Amino acid sequence: MIRARFHANESDYRPIKWPYPHPFWCTGYGDDYSVVVAYADNEDQILEFWPEATEIDVNEAQDYLFTDRFPKPKWLN
Repeated sequence: MIRARFHANESDYRPIKWPYPHPFWCTGYGDDYSVVVAYADNEDQILEFWPEATEIDVNEAQDYLFTDRFPKPKWLN
C-alpha cells in the first residue's frame, strides 16, 4: 500500500469512480489545482480514480494513519 500526495482538479477533488477503497483528503489548494492525500494499492490506482493527477509523490505505508488533520472518513468502514 502507498500514501500519495498529488495535484487534482481544483473545483472537485473527489475520485471519478465510487466507491474508492481507501481514505483520501483534500489538504489545500494551489493555482488551478487541489492537493489530495490518498492511500492506494499502487500509483496506477491513483491514476485510475484521478486521471488528471499530477505531481504524484508516493511513500510506502503499512497501515492507515489517522490524525487530527487526517481523520478517519465517516464513509470508511
